[in-house]
Amino acid sequence: MKKCKKCCTKYFKFQSSYGLQTPILGKIFTELTRKINSEADNFKLCSRGPDGYVPVVETEKAILNGKLDCAFTGLSYSFIQNSFYELYTSLPFGIDSDAYITYLFEKGGIESLNAEGKKDGLFFYPIALLPPETGGWFNKEITQPEDFQDVKMRIYGLGRNIIEGLGGQAVFLPQNQIIPAVQKGIINSVEFSTIEIDESVELPKYFKYWYSPSWNQLSTVLYFVCNLKKWNSLPDKTKNLIKLILKENMYSNYLSSNANQIIYLNIYKSQLREFPDNVLNAMRDTWLTWLQKPENKRTKEEYEKIKLYSEQFYAYDNIMKKNI
Repeated sequence: MKKCKKCCTKYFKFQSSYGLQTPILGKIFTELTRKINSEADNFKLCSRGPDGYVPVVETEKAILNGKLDCAFTGLSYSFIQNSFYELYTSLPFGIDSDAYITYLFEKGGIESLNAEGKKDGLFFYPIALLPPETGGWFNKEITQPEDFQDVKMRIYGLGRNIIEGLGGQAVFLPQNQIIPAVQKGIINSVEFSTIEIDESVELPKYFKYWYSPSWNQLSTVLYFVCNLKKWNSLPDKTKNLIKLILKENMYSNYLSSNANQIIYLNIYKSQLREFPDNVLNAMRDTWLTWLQKPENKRTKEEYEKIKLYSEQFYAYDNIMKKNI
């Protein structure tokens, strides 16, 4: 961060973990920069795409050591592997987006997340909400749990524990490294994003099949991640404006993203497959087994709290919609 002596404007180095031409994600990043830079007094975002300031895999480290001030990214997207954080980006066998985001904004989710972030010197605020993501891309059909044993999957989030529990290999790679890794044979399967975004990465070109349901990321929340000290150095007026723009930007882009997915579903429906029940049951059992490990106790408690809220969130709707 630098400060202009003449106008007292603070400049934050801001980097996206996602390509600027990526559907929805690129638009979110560029629109956010434009709105904040035009509306905030004495504050500007100096924005660059992936690796523009630092390698994407060093995002959190760079935010903490001052090479980067803030980023548009997922939680635990680089060097900090924290399962508590990851619950707030995506939940395996998770919950619908409306319940997820309501929990964050109305039931203390953001406060719980930032209480954890304070320990690492990071501030988080939602920047993007995505529809259900694809269940993964493969060059063979998955008919039984054993089929995962020779899978080397690019995957993000807590779902990696499921892939590894079924005997596969989980590999994390940022967007700009996925296709080179496929071409080199480092990975033979990919879980990335929605069908629209996956198409932009050319996954349908490299893989025969894509799967449903969205077992790993039924809903995805991505974040504005900022160095906590630098965030706290901003005036309350500036912080409140940034949060307002983040929230508005998230909702408007979520609506347009939802509207587009059916287009890409229809284009690639001949490649679509559905995980059979025996595979889904094995994946779910593997996830629940991972949650039961003593070292995952806190994550399990938070996961169950979020899931319980989801049930309560829909209880009224379920009663009122019965038999309709």
